[in-house]
Amino acid sequence: MVNKSPALLFFLACCMWLQAALASDGYQVPREEIAQLVGVAPMPEVLLNEQHVWMALLTKQEKTEQASELGVRYGDLHFNPTTFMRLGLTTYSGLSFKHVATGAEVAVNDLPPGKVFAPRWSADGRYLAFILLNEQDGRLWVYDIKQRELRAVSRFPLNGVTSEIPYHWLPDSSALVINSAVNHTGEQPQAAQQSRLIGPVIAQSHGALSLVNQTAESLSTQAFAHYAQGQLIKVPMQGRPTAIGGPAYFHHFSPSPDATNLLVAMAMLEAPQQSQTTQRTLAEHPSVWQVWGMTGFALYELYRPVVQPALPALQTEEQNVLAAISQPSAAPMRSHFQWRADKGATVVWVQAGDSERDYGLYHIASPFKREPRLFMALQEPFVAMQWGDSNIALLTTAENERFWRTSVINPLAPQRNPLEVTRYKVSDANSEQWLTTRNDLGAQVVKVVGSRYLFIRGTERAQGEDLPFLDRFDARTNTRTRIWQSQAPYFEQFVALLDNEGMRFITLRQSKQEQPNYFVHDRTFSSVEQITHFRHPYPALRGLSREVLSFDSGDGTQRSGTLYLPVNYDPSLGRIPVLMWVKSPEHSTQAFQSPHYFVPLDHLGPLPHLAQGYAVFEVDGFTLPGEQGTPAELRKQWQSIAKGAVGVLAQQGIADVSKVAIGGHGAGATVVVDLLANTDLFVTGIARSGSYNFTLAPFMFEQRIGTLWQDPQAYLTSSPLAYAANVAGSVLLIHGYQDRQPGSFAVQSERLFSALNDLGKRARLVLLPESDHQYSNQQDVLHMLWEQQIWLQRHFDPLPLVEEINQVPEALRFELVPEPATPWPM
Repeated sequence: MVNKSPALLFFLACCMWLQAALASDGYQVPREEIAQLVGVAPMPEVLLNEQHVWMALLTKQEKTEQASELGVRYGDLHFNPTTFMRLGLTTYSGLSFKHVATGAEVAVNDLPPGKVFAPRWSADGRYLAFILLNEQDGRLWVYDIKQRELRAVSRFPLNGVTSEIPYHWLPDSSALVINSAVNHTGEQPQAAQQSRLIGPVIAQSHGALSLVNQTAESLSTQAFAHYAQGQLIKVPMQGRPTAIGGPAYFHHFSPSPDATNLLVAMAMLEAPQQSQTTQRTLAEHPSVWQVWGMTGFALYELYRPVVQPALPALQTEEQNVLAAISQPSAAPMRSHFQWRADKGATVVWVQAGDSERDYGLYHIASPFKREPRLFMALQEPFVAMQWGDSNIALLTTAENERFWRTSVINPLAPQRNPLEVTRYKVSDANSEQWLTTRNDLGAQVVKVVGSRYLFIRGTERAQGEDLPFLDRFDARTNTRTRIWQSQAPYFEQFVALLDNEGMRFITLRQSKQEQPNYFVHDRTFSSVEQITHFRHPYPALRGLSREVLSFDSGDGTQRSGTLYLPVNYDPSLGRIPVLMWVKSPEHSTQAFQSPHYFVPLDHLGPLPHLAQGYAVFEVDGFTLPGEQGTPAELRKQWQSIAKGAVGVLAQQGIADVSKVAIGGHGAGATVVVDLLANTDLFVTGIARSGSYNFTLAPFMFEQRIGTLWQDPQAYLTSSPLAYAANVAGSVLLIHGYQDRQPGSFAVQSERLFSALNDLGKRARLVLLPESDHQYSNQQDVLHMLWEQQIWLQRHFDPLPLVEEINQVPEALRFELVPEPATPWPM
């Protein structure tokens, strides 16, 4: 028997323990400098009341702080069957108030345990209503800023299944109307009590994956009706709640501007249904639209579709014809029901005519006894109507699928000379917004000054930079005047107008090194006053360098990327490793393009790895799969961009070209794997939640080239999996196991890993059990960062890091025998 020294045995034990830890399915945590970025409290969101006197400061809850919730699905609805609330909501963990003029702050310290959701100010600016979510339900609370009083205004659990926000203020601020959950019990259904993973599933080199059941059950229409049923209730600020009508499947309800009636839409879930492949939302069910009084009495039925009963499968052709003839004729199609905001109780809707492009706006007014009348004929499909005062309204119609136009009309004579204000691409529809206010009724309308002037806030692109602005529009002369525009060295966004002339307003200002804060501009006195003092969210990275690098992609096209350098970067010490990141729209944390934008650090992006001393280069300009271009053209573009990006990093003396990694999420991950297979530019890659085999997504390119069955070769040649044999560098594959985004189920990463493993490639697969396409569980995110940290260390650091081991597995424990000091065996 060979004797081994105790030191050698201990060394072998440590190696075995470390190897077991790296291959285990337990959660790990990254180094402290990275982990602390996950728990950073985000900047509070601000919600101004209608008078712009008080700001509600809402502490946004980090996605990673939100507990993982088992849910059920119906079409595209995903909700919690215990709370009767949708999943994926934006929630808040704290609430306070700030007076705009004086800066006085009001803390809300008696907030019960739970998450704040859907805060809404009353029209008079006195009350802030919100839903408080806990593990059993969601209930309505109100804070009275005048009395400094917080109180629950309803004992009824709300139904957030059928509508995301299940309550509305009455315009006169006297009460709220809620949709309560009729069938709520607070108990978790047995169907949702399914087995769950207790840690990440990991495979490295080779090995079998253990599969588990899905944790999101799809409901039948009959089962969904149990959750969809609600009861409308009027909850006054003073007095007792009263029921409005009876239970129904409400997916829309809104009070009239004079607070005397309700516009309601009730889904006909008991009607013969289409399959779930075509029935994607509750609103797509046949629905009855009615006008109710505040007691629930139906005053007028706006629309009831004729639902054809399912015909027996074995009927003759003659029987089918006779059955069709016997059915009542369908009423003219009506849609886009809304209250006219400048009137007390007038409903407006779009009604189709006899021909394909024959549309009309019709209306009916309280007491809803007369026949509807034509408000105006439409020459183009209706998109939206924004009401102002009695002389001005804004009508938006669709010229075609790509362009919309907005015109000013006079509601008193809507057909007389509509004034076209702007024509724009559908993709730019949100680049400008008309400022709104509350009218005398308390209804929200477009802000009109002197029956002539309107205000527009927006963002325009100039030389690749987004510039927020505020314009005044003159409806008489059809002219716009620029009042204010963001200027360097700041990126500043307009928030609210404090007068009728555009001389006083609130903005949100930020710069490269200054975190966003709110300011009041007074153009009369040329003064700017800061009204919030939010702290730097991650002071450890204060002062990191950021610059935009431009480079030629080889075809004469100029591309650009944003380079981030570590805080203590010293070019005299030589070149450093670089993590290049493929930017994709689905995972963009920066809403605007500006060199003055505050660094939007996102722990789901690449910037946490600056703490490891690596540079990060986020590259724009990759045309993503499914967009324009053939697979060969896209692949050539990706390669030229990657080559140009690595070239400019080397030319600037920043990158060690032998230590450049590439990473991406979603569609960006698809580009990553394709580049690893078709270039030798990168030592390794990190691919998260991507699509690698498009034959598993047969409708991915349907609009551009058709389905898989129409052009199978295009789907195959677009798939990086087809080129897996060419992958030279190693690849870390990470995927949310609950990913249900079309084309990017977790099986995409499983199949690619299996192929790489069988081909003898270096790969590691990590499935995060509690995450979907955008990782949200804190343990999952921390483990993801640990995986990326260790993976980059293996490829970037000169020698592997030896971590301190505080404990050894029980099976490997032994006593060390003292011996003379000797060199450590290598």
